Parts: sequence; C-alpha cells; structure tokens
Amino acid sequence: MRYLKLHPWNVSYKEAVEIQKRLKKQITLKGSFKNLNGKLIAGADVSYDKEIDRFYAGVVVFELQTMQKIEEVTASGKVGFPYIPGLLSFREAPILLRAFSKVKKIPDIIMLDAQGIAHPRGIGLASHIGLLLNKPSIGCAKTRLIGEYNNVGKEVGYYSQLTIEGKVVGVVLRTRKNVKPVFVSPGHKIDLATSIDLVLKSCRGYKLPEPTRQAHNLVNKVRKGEI
Repeated sequence: MRYLKLHPWNVSYKEAVEIQKRLKKQITLKGSFKNLNGKLIAGADVSYDKEIDRFYAGVVVFELQTMQKIEEVTASGKVGFPYIPGLLSFREAPILLRAFSKVKKIPDIIMLDAQGIAHPRGIGLASHIGLLLNKPSIGCAKTRLIGEYNNVGKEVGYYSQLTIEGKVVGVVLRTRKNVKPVFVSPGHKIDLATSIDLVLKSCRGYKLPEPTRQAHNLVNKVRKGEI
C-alpha cells in the first residue's frame, strides 16, 4: 500500500504545528458508503515497549460486511518523537505508515484508536493518516482529547454530540450496553453519520469495533513476543 510524502517527520514542535495547520485545509468530510459489498476496512494501532524505547504498529484488514479477517501486518521501530498532546501523528504516523506499506489487500476505509477532527487544530492522527494514505478514515478513541458533551444513553447506538466552541466534531457513542462509550470523529473523506454507522457495524459484542480491537491485540502480542 502506497502513501503520500506530504512533509518531513524530523521537525520541531513549531514546525509540526505549522504542518498541521497547513494540512487541515486539505481535509474533506464528505463521503459515504451506501453499498458495502466487497468493501474492506483496516484497523490500526500502536503499542509501546517503554523499557527499550521501541514501538510496534499493526494493521488488520477485514471484509466489512462479515468482519472476516483478510490480512494482518506489523512493523517495529525506535520511537523518534516525544509524546506531546496534540502531536501524536508525528510520533506514531511513521511507524504506522511502515506497517501500511506492507498491506497487500488495499482497504477502502481506515479506522484508528485515535482522534479525527476532534483535535485542537482539527487534525488528529486519524485525519493525518487519512490524508497520507488518501483514504477515508475514522477516529474511534477510548478517551476524549477535547470537546464538550452531555450524558449518553445506556443502550447501544445512543450518542451525544461532541462539540468544540459549539461546532460538532464527533460523537460520544455507546457501542455496548452499560459500558463506557467511545469517541468517534471523522478523519478524512467521510462524514460523521457514516463514521457512526461503520463503527456500529464493525462491533461484535465488544466496546471497541473489531478493526481497532484486533489491531490492538495484535500489536500487544508482538510486543510481548507471543507471535
């Protein structure tokens, strides 16, 4: 799978912020998938081994309608950028792209345990990866980075709008009854309604949708040397 080289990665904090501001203008939130026949969705995640300053990226590709696993790949490397809230892309995108470059079955949609436009500058890791891969992307995070929301109903499918200064940037979505919700925001080339729909369609009885859940499990097994 190929990706675009939109900017360098060895940059300062100020340069990274300027890159985000520039790339934000390229994000589009238009796009839906009415026919899911034959569509592939990929989940991606990263796991850290803090003792040796290395991390591991995993990508798992599924047939969207059946959630049948099609392919999985991993990559590992040395962490090269510090942890700075709002700049996760510059820490994790390079290793994720290394994993995506190994993918043979090209996905139609990318899902990450990360933020899309629910980000201080409107371009979280899911949006950034969507731009780099030139693919529709969705952020489905376990925790909130920014934004305000109201209480969410306890039933599956209930949600509360996530807003920043009155602008809707995502939703807080219940994917499993009486279990903490997830934070869904569109990344790139997709609208919010479709993002919600695909997250719910990808769930199989767990809080997390299968693409990101299985990517998470994969990278943790690799980190622990189990596979």
